[in-house]
Amino acid sequence: MNGEFGGGAIPLTFGDHYAIRLGAGAVHDSRMHYGVAVRRPGPPPTPEELCELVAERVRVQAPALGYRLAGRGRWARWEPDPGFDPACHVEFHRLPPGAGVHQAVLEAMRVRPLSWDRPLWSLMVLHADSWPEHVLCYRAHHVFQDGMGIAGAARALLGGETLPAPGGGAAYWRSPGPARRALADLRRLAAASPPWFTARDSACDGARESARDGARGSACDGACDGACDGARDGARDGARDGACDGAGGKVHDGAGGRGRDGAGGRACDGVSDSLGDRAAGDLRLEVVSLDLGPFHAIARATGASVAQIGLALVAGALRAWNSPTCHSPTCNPPAWNLSAWPAGPADPANPARTAHPTHAAHPADLANPGEPVVALPVGLCGHRQHTGLGNHTGLLPMALPCAEPSPLARLARVAEQTTIKRIGHARQAACTLYDLPAGLAVPLLRLLSPLFRKATPSRLSVTAVPLPKELAAQGEVFAVPGLPPGLAGMVVIVPAGPSVTFSAVFDPRVSRSEELLGLLRKELTELHAQATR
Repeated sequence: MNGEFGGGAIPLTFGDHYAIRLGAGAVHDSRMHYGVAVRRPGPPPTPEELCELVAERVRVQAPALGYRLAGRGRWARWEPDPGFDPACHVEFHRLPPGAGVHQAVLEAMRVRPLSWDRPLWSLMVLHADSWPEHVLCYRAHHVFQDGMGIAGAARALLGGETLPAPGGGAAYWRSPGPARRALADLRRLAAASPPWFTARDSACDGARESARDGARGSACDGACDGACDGARDGARDGARDGACDGAGGKVHDGAGGRGRDGAGGRACDGVSDSLGDRAAGDLRLEVVSLDLGPFHAIARATGASVAQIGLALVAGALRAWNSPTCHSPTCNPPAWNLSAWPAGPADPANPARTAHPTHAAHPADLANPGEPVVALPVGLCGHRQHTGLGNHTGLLPMALPCAEPSPLARLARVAEQTTIKRIGHARQAACTLYDLPAGLAVPLLRLLSPLFRKATPSRLSVTAVPLPKELAAQGEVFAVPGLPPGLAGMVVIVPAGPSVTFSAVFDPRVSRSEELLGLLRKELTELHAQATR
């Protein structure tokens, strides 16, 4: 994004401006928060230890985490936070016995707003007296970072990676391409999504809501201790900078930090009941981990990547989830054409690659009209060049091949739509938009934003974020997706260490959402059997 600012400030990218416009329509700002969590054995670090760690890592390994958002509209920019206080980015959440780990992390992310007067991230610690473990979760606002930036920041804070310092400008891989391709992709992604889920029966709402309230009450009552809570009141009163968004109160005192209490915020103390907030607590996080071994066997047989295999499994799970033979009384499958796609020519050199669709002139021609189109984020720079500040991704439209009955053919159709050439075209299209001056990009996004903030969430998003073995060696790693306006569901695939973890959140309108990820294991077994026979 073109623009010059002094004092070490950095102009926002097109993706940053897009995220700001998108988040303006969110039901709750926390739906724009994303996280990476690690379950680690043993007791949690102390507030003093964690504040010292954050201060050192931000100073040496992740300087981008010291930047905050300033200005508005075309003059918006990232600038160093002169009053950066590590204690305001550390949260401690104490959970009662029996709390589910994954849902507890989601609820903790939703209970505390991020202050727009500070860098838009925090490092959360979840612990309980009865737990032999604790959870560390790095979460950030989508305006502040894209998926690669969040992964990089997690690697820097919780691992040993060092991110480049902001200010040099991102070195994108591709030169700009035709503007018409970028606009065509945006138009396709903004189009109404074919139905991919069964809407929840309104007659069941009361029973489901009561069950959810009971579960949340048992898991969350008294969940957060006085060291970190009390932020909700400040947010509710409209004080976006109130309540010392991260550590507050006792953590502040224990760390010896002054914070910004004198700048309009107030110390965090007392117990918050925010986990029961309807606007923040209506999402459910589902997590399933699969062994990496079958993925590698399928990759050797087909040449597909782990991410492509994960996408094919999601398509297969969606198909099974909406099967006319499902046993749920609320099952009303989308009107997909469940006939086989025409097979392409066989590959005599590799029988495992014989069941693939006929090549089309344009990848959009590979889509069945009833199949959901997802937007795959495509990084514009390598992870070693990503500073961890801002959004540097394009979007690659891809139809999930739910109409294809063969697991191997589903994988082939995914591979057809995610070739190196197609990814390169998506990068070129994105660079066209990222090269727009802010004076043109901001009003353009203002005009387009209604298309991406539909009143009724209907679209599905699927993405893959690889993480290093270093994090996986610490314990179970899982993603905590957000759910921006327009999305009814988001699935994040995380290859890390010996497992591939699928994390998903769904809008409360989606019926039987808790069943979807449970189908992935069967889909992996079937695909592995076909690919390796």
